[in-house]
Amino acid sequence: LEVDRRKVGERIDRIQRDLETVQRQRATQRAGRLRNQWPLASLVGYTNAGKSTLLNALTQAGVLSEDKLFATLDPTTRRLRLPTNQNVLLSDTVGFIRKLPHDLVESFKATLEEVVQADLLLHVVDMSHPQVEEQIVAVDDVLKEIGAAEKPVLMVFNKLDRFSNGEGVERFSDRFPHAVFISAKTGLGIDSLLAELGAQLRPVRAFLELEVPHDRSAVIARLHEVGQIVERDYEGESARFKVRIPPHCRSEFEPYIRKDLTVA
Repeated sequence: LEVDRRKVGERIDRIQRDLETVQRQRATQRAGRLRNQWPLASLVGYTNAGKSTLLNALTQAGVLSEDKLFATLDPTTRRLRLPTNQNVLLSDTVGFIRKLPHDLVESFKATLEEVVQADLLLHVVDMSHPQVEEQIVAVDDVLKEIGAAEKPVLMVFNKLDRFSNGEGVERFSDRFPHAVFISAKTGLGIDSLLAELGAQLRPVRAFLELEVPHDRSAVIARLHEVGQIVERDYEGESARFKVRIPPHCRSEFEPYIRKDLTVA
């Protein structure tokens, strides 16, 4: 018994050290995110809802995806480029369970910091589970517990491949009008998810008309990297663009701005 008690104590100490390391890594990553001005979306949901499978499908992150409690302890954050050419950071988190003890919530706060810091929460739901309603409530309760109840939430109903004739969609679409219905396993509905993610995370962007000399190839490359190009014309001595760019990038292109179309 004494040996078992000592082993448990050693394991607790090791987990606490690991959590401290996670907290330091999270702080470093948040600082980098602020420098890049990229929004953060965090995947939350009941355990086994398919969050890690979805992260893998969206970003090819190679995250462990297992049918067990707390398979994801250290959150995995990856960059996702949306169809609008916007960069978003997508973070996986530990799966929630019902009646999560308060002291356990405290222990896992290092892994849940991404949720509190997120600009948008993607609440992934296993729509095929017989206790799906209880699981939705359980996740909402944990969000309240960690102080994230007021965060914007996009409901993502997963495992649509287990249904036919839209029966699963009808059950939830009225209650959650902006929800998306997907299968992370087969890729069904992923395009709709990306479109809704882009709509909900769309920042205030400057809409500009630019004229860039052809020999400024680095400027044109940078424009393609950070901007959403609406129109382009390479005829003539200079290339002309109508483009939406993040406000913090505007100064880079100031010499080439011909018209501000934002309020036009």
